[in-house]
Amino acid sequence: MLKSQDVRRFQERLKTERDAIESRIATNKHGIQETVQDDSGVGDSGDESNLLYEREAEIDENARDQKELAQVNRALDRIEQGTYGLSEVSGKPIPIERLEAVPYATTLVDERPPEAE
Repeated sequence: MLKSQDVRRFQERLKTERDAIESRIATNKHGIQETVQDDSGVGDSGDESNLLYEREAEIDENARDQKELAQVNRALDRIEQGTYGLSEVSGKPIPIERLEAVPYATTLVDERPPEAE
């Protein structure tokens, strides 16, 4: 079981991560909007391809950030509920080393699905 000081430390780390992700999402959203606006004056097909590639990359990055933000918010909710650091599968404590690596982890390493994280 995690000590209360560890939980507070993870809570602060998760809040910092949440703020950083939200900032990236806002910046990326602005970049996507600019790319769409710039699209109206495209000169040739090469320029158009570059703009489409940039837009797709920004959209993919935004999707990853949205997923990570949901995981961070879920971890913060679990802290409030008193279940942070416990596996959602087995209820066993998640090792602090795993939480240091992935602070929003919800399972033990051997319990997670192969495609997760």
